[in-house]
Amino acid sequence: MGRIDVHADDFGESVHATQDILDCIRAGKLDSISVLPNMSCFSQCVRMYRDAFVSFPHPVKISAHINLMEGSCLSDPDRLSDLTDGQGHFCASWGTLFLRSHLPGQKRLKAQLKQEICAQLAAVREAFPEMTRLRIDSHQHTHMIPIVMTALCEVLQEEGWEAEYIRDAAEPLLPFLRKGSLYRTYRPVNLVKNAVLHYCSLRQQKRFRAMGLAPMFLWGLIMSGNMDLDRVRTLLPDLCRYADRKNRTLEILFHPGQVLPQEITPEFSQEEAVAFHLSKGRRIEKEAVLALERKETDAGA
Repeated sequence: MGRIDVHADDFGESVHATQDILDCIRAGKLDSISVLPNMSCFSQCVRMYRDAFVSFPHPVKISAHINLMEGSCLSDPDRLSDLTDGQGHFCASWGTLFLRSHLPGQKRLKAQLKQEICAQLAAVREAFPEMTRLRIDSHQHTHMIPIVMTALCEVLQEEGWEAEYIRDAAEPLLPFLRKGSLYRTYRPVNLVKNAVLHYCSLRQQKRFRAMGLAPMFLWGLIMSGNMDLDRVRTLLPDLCRYADRKNRTLEILFHPGQVLPQEITPEFSQEEAVAFHLSKGRRIEKEAVLALERKETDAGA
């Protein structure tokens, strides 16, 4: 029988976004969160988590949210020329990393990826020593890109770190196709992203099995940026039943933390992503998380 995991990405993106996520944890609505280790507010956000911990109605699982798209690198920027700009901010696009996964000359890029991935995982392990085994995902699902996944797996092996969970960012399409009334509410670009991530997922299945990772489904790609309550409740029974039939965990991914305009600094280096961080869709997603009842998300578990 499947299990439901209500999850929030981007803890540590900004102080305000972190406070939004802590509100959801205190309300008992989240099962897990992903922590960005490379934003300038990281230490402050970890302190906020520690200060709020006694008010949590139940523990939440913590994942390292590898960030190769925004923020500052944690390793030597002079050794990351393919990934960062002169200020140490990440500047390589998702598409560039994906393309270079299919071209010759990957050795130098993989070495740079390994250096930074290792630094970010070490930062999360140090901040949250209660993590005996790593849970891993990434900002904009970059860990699904073949060269990034190879670098990640080599880091785990070389450092002797065990991962109990790595997000398989492939969202099942069938439950969405069965809801014709919602077709016009899906952004075409998210359907394209879903298809690309399915391709990446297929390439990683053998590796996931070899690592002993339990198969799972992710929900939060096609509706990314606007996981509103009405559509979540419309699709929830079908997605729960689908995951249950496949005996997989269903991770319901929300972005309930909103960044304030005054928090935007040069470390938010992707202009298109800035609009997403500031969007009212994040407020809508927080409202959805807070409104969902545990009995609803437990229905398919």
